[in-house]
Amino acid sequence: MNDNQNSYYQNKKSINQNYWKLSTRTELETHFELFYSQRFNFPSALVPILIDNKVSKDNFELFLYPKIKNLLPDPSIFIDMDKTVKRIANEIETKNPIGVFGDYDVDGATSAALLKLFLQCFGIEVHIHIPDRFLEGYGPNISALNSLVSKGSNLIITVDCGINSHEPLKELNKTDIDCIIIDHHTPDDDLPPAFSIVNPKRKENGIEYHYLSAVGVTFIMIVGLTRELRQRGVFEKIKEPNLFRFLDLVALGTVCDVVPLKGLNRCFVKAGLNIISQRKNLGINALCDISDLNKIPDEETLGYKLGPKINAAGRIGSSDMGVSLLISKDISKANELASKLYQLNEKRKKLTNNSTLEAIGMVESEKNKIGKLPDFLFLVSENWNEGIIGILAGKIKEKYNRPCCVISIGQNYSKGSARSIANIPIGEYFLEALDKKLLVKGGGHDLAAGLAIENNKIQMFKDFLISKVKHAFQENELVSEISVTSQLSISALNSDLMDWIKKLGPWGQGNPTPKFIIKNVIIKKLVFFGKEKKHLLVKVSDNSGEIDCKIFNINETAFSSVLEKNKSLHLLGNLVSNEWNNKNKVEFNLIDIMT
Repeated sequence: MNDNQNSYYQNKKSINQNYWKLSTRTELETHFELFYSQRFNFPSALVPILIDNKVSKDNFELFLYPKIKNLLPDPSIFIDMDKTVKRIANEIETKNPIGVFGDYDVDGATSAALLKLFLQCFGIEVHIHIPDRFLEGYGPNISALNSLVSKGSNLIITVDCGINSHEPLKELNKTDIDCIIIDHHTPDDDLPPAFSIVNPKRKENGIEYHYLSAVGVTFIMIVGLTRELRQRGVFEKIKEPNLFRFLDLVALGTVCDVVPLKGLNRCFVKAGLNIISQRKNLGINALCDISDLNKIPDEETLGYKLGPKINAAGRIGSSDMGVSLLISKDISKANELASKLYQLNEKRKKLTNNSTLEAIGMVESEKNKIGKLPDFLFLVSENWNEGIIGILAGKIKEKYNRPCCVISIGQNYSKGSARSIANIPIGEYFLEALDKKLLVKGGGHDLAAGLAIENNKIQMFKDFLISKVKHAFQENELVSEISVTSQLSISALNSDLMDWIKKLGPWGQGNPTPKFIIKNVIIKKLVFFGKEKKHLLVKVSDNSGEIDCKIFNINETAFSSVLEKNKSLHLLGNLVSNEWNNKNKVEFNLIDIMT
């Protein structure tokens, strides 16, 4: 790509008000391109992906076919890990019941399910509590902890929560019950009282494994626990469990928690998808069946088909339904739970659609009022179900490319959720607000966070966030820019390229799917499709061939105004494989347009 063409895309805004940034190659990278092409028949269009992932001639095959044994750290490198596995091993040897307190999202459900299924290999009775989002809120509460104790547990393990639950754990600490925290959320400077805390984000652990999900941390813990049990001679009496069979749960939780799909996470998901395709977990199998999957499961299957159904339980249904499905050993029970989750998710979709329309109206009204789009979108309503505010914040953030906080007003207290963009670490802001007593509860990640707040502090909290975001924008100019892997002719967008894209995946947060530009295409045909004709198929051509482009929910985009037959446009999108009815046809998923 010559500099003039790259400059054109970076100095002109697209229909969606984005700049397009094309990858450029250095002389050394051009040399690599020739090597990969000759040695592996690797397409030059995807070389920027290798460069971004620091792939060299020596580790190309290891990157393409990663092995967990090569990437899995020694569990003992994490502070408190040895203490943790020894304590749990003691319970296993004495056959004592263990209590597990999880979160109500997919990461929490898969973490809890993973622990239970592993401990059941040793005949351990495991009691799981997933809190009711509306009645209990996020994280441990003393009532639920006491309930687990009343069932005979001398040890309680919290998964995907607990790192900032000071008060309930202080109460539990007054008893002779031990609590182990396995979490991945950002901790306060002061840690809650617990027997042990395994969290890659503890300061003592450095930053190498900050990207792990809770279920990923839980898996590493059971690797360490298995080693401890082996050293104690436990497997001289019983068969050692095959831990790889649990990777379906690890993959599901990792993708759905939207953590970066790099390093060990990428390997977890790649291996876990293979386990899912073997249909060994009855619950996941039932979800696949009710989702009418017509292809081999991939990362999109997990994130857009299976995950939302499990999350629906915690959002608007019985919060423990998801984990109950994942640990089910009965086919009919699994099918029944999957059906209920499907119905809940359909209800959730309707709630989300109605709330999204109201939220967009609020943003547009504010935009008209002040004459520009605000740097930070702070939306409050009594009409929004608190179970869907995280999804709502995500949709608004995606539509406007602005950090967004959505609050569902309660009687005296309200719940909120936020989604952010690069350089706006929303989780840190929430923790700072918690320290300033602006929030009752708060915390999360750089890109996603949740809160509970007294109604009389909402305006102060809003002012605090706006100030933080304004300062961040002053240091980092907000530019909506889409990184593009290569510019290609239509003939190059073929099945061979699609096969290589699949091999380089899975794709997701931190490892975005490759995006391509097709220059000067001519629109040949426009056809609406779908039950309500809300989607549009656009057949386009250049001097090398034709390809079908699909745009879903066309009325929610700005594309209608420029899509006319015989018009010439530049298109940006990603390659997808349409496997409907076993056709396996390569298509172009349209993301943006430039005239």
